[in-house]
Amino acid sequence: MINLEWLRTFSAIYECNNITEASKKLNMTQPGVSKHLSALESHIGKKLFERTTRRLAPTEYGKFLYSQINNPLQELEKVEYYSNQRTKKKRSAITIGCTSDFFKKELIHKIYAFDMYIITHFGNEKDLIEALEMDKIQLLVGIKKHAIYDHQFVYIKSEELELISSNNIDTPKNIEQNEGQFKQWLQRQNWFVLNNDQEGIKKFWETNFNTNFKMVPRYILPSYIDIIEALKNNCGFSIVPKHLCEEALNNSLIKAPIKFSKTTEQKLFYSYKLKNSNLKAINIFIEKMKKTNDNKPHKN
Repeated sequence: MINLEWLRTFSAIYECNNITEASKKLNMTQPGVSKHLSALESHIGKKLFERTTRRLAPTEYGKFLYSQINNPLQELEKVEYYSNQRTKKKRSAITIGCTSDFFKKELIHKIYAFDMYIITHFGNEKDLIEALEMDKIQLLVGIKKHAIYDHQFVYIKSEELELISSNNIDTPKNIEQNEGQFKQWLQRQNWFVLNNDQEGIKKFWETNFNTNFKMVPRYILPSYIDIIEALKNNCGFSIVPKHLCEEALNNSLIKAPIKFSKTTEQKLFYSYKLKNSNLKAINIFIEKMKKTNDNKPHKN
């Protein structure tokens, strides 16, 4: 097998027409350059240069060999250069726990521009809190500002919650004017929820009826986006963040059957363990996300 360094030396001699200049270009001694050339000529059994007093002139085979190896050598040198650059550059690495909704709507169009190694871990909030405590993830995006563990919280934003239903729901006329009947009617409906905790529904119910919401959900789906898709073709209700369902509402694929005077919101937080070895990466990620949000064009 031909030694790659022999070919690199041959290429330098060909381009410089001179052993001395080639040795400078390669940062080698002249005897070292001559040794590489002799080894290559011996290996292939061909003379590559005609030697004169001042310069080296390539033979016909030397010209042929150079034409064959020049481009491949340049490509290999590029690979070597960029590999060295990647080795020298230390990128931060982080594992983020979040819902698939947050990933699809908030992260997917941003994080690929971050100069970081990023792993995303999906799950429900209860499981993700446990994963954070067990160091399976370093940063969590969620709505619960819990007190179970000694985690730190950074506010992200507030999301308005919207009551939505499938289009085939017939709402009794003026039923919202009788709160008791209205609550009973809603509780009899098929409800699509994110998990058994029903945090969004409970918050919505407490805000608008000042009571606890008691019902057994008909369907538990893994994400708000899945719930919205299900309501397009099935009969039922749900409470979801407004920004996730606006497109479906605008296209009349689902509807908001009742308008309420009070606004219900849930807050999103980053949470992380204060004592860990990833604080630098966590701060970098949070700051980059903040900058991308600040640079978003504002709607009129």
